[in-house]
Amino acid sequence: MAIINPTITRVVGEEAGDLFLATWVLTTADTTGLAIEMPAWPDRTISMKGTIGAAVMSWEGSNTNVDADFATLSNAAGGTALTMAAVPQCKAVIENPRFQRPKLTTPGAGATLTVTVLCRRATPMRA
Repeated sequence: MAIINPTITRVVGEEAGDLFLATWVLTTADTTGLAIEMPAWPDRTISMKGTIGAAVMSWEGSNTNVDADFATLSNAAGGTALTMAAVPQCKAVIENPRFQRPKLTTPGAGATLTVTVLCRRATPMRA
C-alpha cells in the first residue's frame, strides 16, 4: 500500500498565489493520500469523483505528521465528520490543522477516486 502524492496546481487566472488545487487518486489498494501543510489557506473545499466501490473517504488532519495522530475533521455544514460515501460530492471543512489528507477509511472493492481540495488564502489587506 503506497502513500499517494498529490498533484499541486495553480488555479488558472490566479496570479497572487492565493489559490491552489491539490489532487490525489486513491484506490482500494492505495488508500492514503500524502498529507500536505496548508495552515495559511484556511478556506478549503474538498470534492470527490470516480468509482466508489463501497469505499468511504475521510478528510483527516493533524498538527503532527504522524499517522496515528490523524483524526477525521468536521464538515462545515452541520459539524459532523467530513466523510464521503457517494460520488460526486463537495464539502467544506471547519478545522485548520497543520497537515491534512484524504484517506479511504473503508477501502471498499474496486474504488478509484479522485479527491481534490481547493485552498484559498485569507488576504484581508489586499485591495
